[in-house]
Amino acid sequence: MFLWIRDQKWLPALYLSLTTLLILGGLDYFFQGALAAVSASLIALSIIFSRAVPWLSIGFVFVGLLAPTFLGLEPQISIIGASVNLLVLAAFANKIQRRVGFTGNIVLSSTGFLFFIANLVPSKTIYGLLVPTDNSKIALSVIGILALASLNVNAWFIGRYVFTSITHVGSEIDLANLESQISAAQIQLAEDGRRFGIARDVTDLLLEKVSATMVTVESSSYAIKADPTVTPRLLESVSIAIRDAFEEIRRLSDLLSLQEAKSIALPGIRDLNSLFVTYRELGFNVNFRENGKRIDLVHNASLVVYRIVSETLYNVRQHAPVNTGIDVDFIWTETALQILIKDNGEETMKANSGDATSYSVADDQQALTQRPTGAGLAALADLAKLYDATIEFARVPGVGFKVSAAFPDVLKYSKGK
Repeated sequence: MFLWIRDQKWLPALYLSLTTLLILGGLDYFFQGALAAVSASLIALSIIFSRAVPWLSIGFVFVGLLAPTFLGLEPQISIIGASVNLLVLAAFANKIQRRVGFTGNIVLSSTGFLFFIANLVPSKTIYGLLVPTDNSKIALSVIGILALASLNVNAWFIGRYVFTSITHVGSEIDLANLESQISAAQIQLAEDGRRFGIARDVTDLLLEKVSATMVTVESSSYAIKADPTVTPRLLESVSIAIRDAFEEIRRLSDLLSLQEAKSIALPGIRDLNSLFVTYRELGFNVNFRENGKRIDLVHNASLVVYRIVSETLYNVRQHAPVNTGIDVDFIWTETALQILIKDNGEETMKANSGDATSYSVADDQQALTQRPTGAGLAALADLAKLYDATIEFARVPGVGFKVSAAFPDVLKYSKGK
């Protein structure tokens, strides 16, 4: 349900508001009459705006909480709707809005309840409960305030839990990628164990051969003194032993070099999925699409592609709010690659502040005439030039940032060239 509320600002909130009005407002109408519908309607309105316009929602709920006091009504059941509104705010509003909503809900609801209890005449009933003495009023005040605080605190924590689940818990695709990485790590560990086992066996064999060679050399010194004519044959035997030992050393060296190359392998295109998983866990909605058949690039070229994507994502993280959407498109042809990375950071920021359309013609003109600059962007452009690629950076007014990189002839840098 919360994913639905996140993706559609108005329709889910409208349904939630109508449900609250019909159930809670209906109960208030039944117990206190038509006048109670005023407060219930204000709180229902606050739920409608809770996702799209949080500040307006907070205003409506505050007025709705104060209305029963000014209308001379008993504390309304619709106050539960204020906690529903707080739950949505806690999940989707920014930090200031969440804190104002949480504090206001508790303070105003408690104040209204205490005001009602203070002016309650002994021997009068409230929702059928008799209040015979002042001590009963004190007990009822304590119970009521604790109940209101508990209701709002639970709504707050449920909202924050939902936000954490949506933002930081991976999707099925993310989990599949993580499982794939775990499997790859297990395979790598098994391969490392096998490789180290071979290295141990080669070392033992090498020690045996060196030991045999030392025995041969020592015995040869005595044989040469006794019969110098055996020198060529003994030297040939020693040479063969040394050559065999050298081959084993070379085999061990190659094996260890392979292990070192594996351990210091630089990131590349194959590591992008794990990078996307990381940014999804950080709260950014990364969508990756790949069109065409991928070309297997050499390590350095693959590293440049990875750097372009990772630096762009890092730039989005530095300048855009959480929940920003990021689209990453790889378009492969038979000989070329185009990378498109787009985000809606500005749009998300304006939506969070309730100002979704505050950009002008001047912004469009600035975007057309002024190109983004910076040391990081210049470094990416220099990297791209090493592989005959071009890269462009552009701001899309009211939306966000766009990076486009084109590698016109990646076949030159493919492993199958």
